[in-house]
Amino acid sequence: MGETAQELVNGQSSAWQRILAHPFVLRTSDGSLPRETFDRWLTEDYFFVRSFQVYLRELRAIAPDDEAHAVLANGIAALVPELALFEKAAAERGLDLAVEPSLLNVGYSAYLLSTVREGWPVAITVLYAVEKAYYDAWASVRDRTGPETPYAGFIANWSSPEFAAYVDQLAALVDREPLTPAMELGFDRVVRFELAFWDLVHG
Repeated sequence: MGETAQELVNGQSSAWQRILAHPFVLRTSDGSLPRETFDRWLTEDYFFVRSFQVYLRELRAIAPDDEAHAVLANGIAALVPELALFEKAAAERGLDLAVEPSLLNVGYSAYLLSTVREGWPVAITVLYAVEKAYYDAWASVRDRTGPETPYAGFIANWSSPEFAAYVDQLAALVDREPLTPAMELGFDRVVRFELAFWDLVHG
């Protein structure tokens, strides 16, 4: 992580600790999260990931060069097995993935897509914020999660070496850009959306 990406994370130090210590993350990792809470998260996050596909495709369309285009193409490809993981879990748990998402989820998804119109620096910052928050949260509990934990597969998905490498690639793209107030605002909004999303499904 270079200067710009590090400054963005450093500027959210207090909120970042809330991400790492959120009860949804902690209870998912130790297996104590109630089934109905995980089910609510699974259906909400499935909608989010489907919307996220659209956002990544739109962002790839404004990628400034081949390197950025390749990074985003890999990110889009990774969503295919991720969605399959959701669909398999939903089928096993008898969940309907077509349920109406929360308005918070709709708003978060719409916000991500809207940042593409703000231009590459803001939009890539927002993408980095989403993926960095997820990686750091799940990596922080990965080593405390036993294989018997019912949600271990999901934690492994977002704390794998491959996902870590992808987050580092996004950081490198962010580091090309001089930090601006608009980038800081985008990063801050993602952090607030992530915490609100977890509050919603946990609470």
